[in-house]
Amino acid sequence: MTLLQQWALAAVLAIIPLLAAVSYAVLSLEQQTREQQALVQELDSLSTHTSALLENLRELVRAARQYQLLKDEAFLEQYRQKNVVLGRLAAQLQDLLPAAPSVVENERTQGSLSRIISHLVNIQATAAEVGDLLVSEVSGEALAARSQILVATADELVKDGNLYRQLALQRGEENFNHIVDQLYVLAVLALPGTILMMVIGSLMVSRPIWRLSQAIKAFGRHQWDQPVRINGPADLVALGENLEWMRQQVLASDRQKTAFIQHVTHELKTPLAAIIEAASLLEDGVAGSLDEDQQAVLDILRGNARHLGELIQQLLNYNAVSHGMVTHTATVNVRQLCDVIRRDLETAAPGKQVQWQLEGESDTMRCDARLLEMILRNLMGNAFRFSPAGGIVEVLWSCDDRYWRLEVADCGPGIDADELEAIFTPFYCGRASRQDSTPRNGIGLAIVDEAVRLLHGRIEVRSHPGEGARFWLECPLPQQETA
Repeated sequence: MTLLQQWALAAVLAIIPLLAAVSYAVLSLEQQTREQQALVQELDSLSTHTSALLENLRELVRAARQYQLLKDEAFLEQYRQKNVVLGRLAAQLQDLLPAAPSVVENERTQGSLSRIISHLVNIQATAAEVGDLLVSEVSGEALAARSQILVATADELVKDGNLYRQLALQRGEENFNHIVDQLYVLAVLALPGTILMMVIGSLMVSRPIWRLSQAIKAFGRHQWDQPVRINGPADLVALGENLEWMRQQVLASDRQKTAFIQHVTHELKTPLAAIIEAASLLEDGVAGSLDEDQQAVLDILRGNARHLGELIQQLLNYNAVSHGMVTHTATVNVRQLCDVIRRDLETAAPGKQVQWQLEGESDTMRCDARLLEMILRNLMGNAFRFSPAGGIVEVLWSCDDRYWRLEVADCGPGIDADELEAIFTPFYCGRASRQDSTPRNGIGLAIVDEAVRLLHGRIEVRSHPGEGARFWLECPLPQQETA
């Protein structure tokens, strides 16, 4: 599955809850609309039949009164016809009512239905009694009383019919509000579902991209030992395979470079040692006494030989720390180590005088002696070289229950803000180094950075142009010290 297909799948998964909610809402509203339309039609039909029944009932009462007054058989026949129509209308009206009162949702509606049916039965029975009284030619008072009962029952029918209509409409409105409430709850529940699906879909797509990003960052930090394995879309998997191929090529090239550096540096050490030994013999007068010009040439020879030896040692150190040398914890006397480095720096540049401020809470700490010496030699060497004559070089150290800390500061030209992130790059020489006549190899701070990484610490630089530079680092104590 490609990245585009996964994006499409994630989008579909995200909208499924909303689609379900919308579909349910549409179906529910359509059903409620149909029920409302059916209810309105039912009520309209009930109103029509009720009006027809009342109209027929009025004509029936009128025919009865006319027959009672005129004794005309035509009015009696008319009464009988109206009575037949009344029965038919009552039956039709009763058929329009719900078949079983149990389907009604409240007692008031059920009561109105029962009363309507009872009124219809009473109207038919009373109409039949009036007809019998007309035939029997009873007194007018009895006939009038029955007619009034018939009219009163019709009035009650109208009242209960109106009540039933009102309650039915109210029931329909309640059902509609209930559906709206259900849809609101469903929408509230569907929104978190949609968000959850969006998060899951985003993770499905973004996780392989994040892994690729981490692999590329690891390449930038020269961490080439971890294989690149990408699971996900086919195109990202293919990209991960290309990165893995590139990692193997870079790793092979790095191994070749490491082997080359080791071979060259070790091969250079032998003739360099011979050159230094020969220079020592010349200085000791083995080949005869030297005049001033010859001594100057010899000093140049020894200075460059010493510089070449330092460069070879720096290359060896960088090769060691950049490939993860094994650390060995020991108790290190930091003050003695700083004094040794200070004397070496002053011996190499006897004409330069700076003030040293070496302070610490304790003279010893637990650390890897080789890595700490690499850090101090490079940081103190840079501070010594860049500080002006008479300047102050600070070396401060401290230790607590979890970390040991080190600060090295100078009063030199400082570092520009745009160079702070690049100074730890191997073979990078800043503007201050390029303006100095002394040759630089540009790997001292790279060695410091790698050594701090091997100690699982962190390093920061605080500097402003013209105000010197302050290097601050913090490393955790070994496990046995923090346990």
